[in-house]
Amino acid sequence: MAELPNLTEPEPNADPAVLAFETLREEVALMRRAVVGLAAERASIELPDYSETLAQIQQASVFCAKRLKTLAELPILNASVGEWARTIEKEGEPTRRADRDALAKVHAQLRDVARAVTAALRSARAAEVQRRWLLSTFAGGVLTGMLLWAIAMGPIGRAIL
Repeated sequence: MAELPNLTEPEPNADPAVLAFETLREEVALMRRAVVGLAAERASIELPDYSETLAQIQQASVFCAKRLKTLAELPILNASVGEWARTIEKEGEPTRRADRDALAKVHAQLRDVARAVTAALRSARAAEVQRRWLLSTFAGGVLTGMLLWAIAMGPIGRAIL
């Protein structure tokens, strides 16, 4: 670095041009010292090596560019809204068909279960009716037997006594 200039007080009777030139010389010297200091400071900065990172970024960029080119060549990207709608409808048809088939199958199973439940209820009702008839017949038979016993016991009891 350069030495600091000798800053002296200007003489009071000095020419203004000399004073201005002296002030200018001091400012230029100060500016020179600042520039030399900045250059030395910049030379001491250690820059990391980014070559590996830049290579990775370049590879990723090439890969992305290839994928974007492939995507850009897809015909669906150049299609109109109507073509999109037709494509969606066409591609969705197998799914809708499978859904319809599944719903029909579930509907048939539900119908079969309803028939089975109805048959079970009819059978249960028929069993209840049969049980009532059986109880009624049993009660009637018991009453008839008691009545016949009572009627038959009179003559038997008189015959014995």
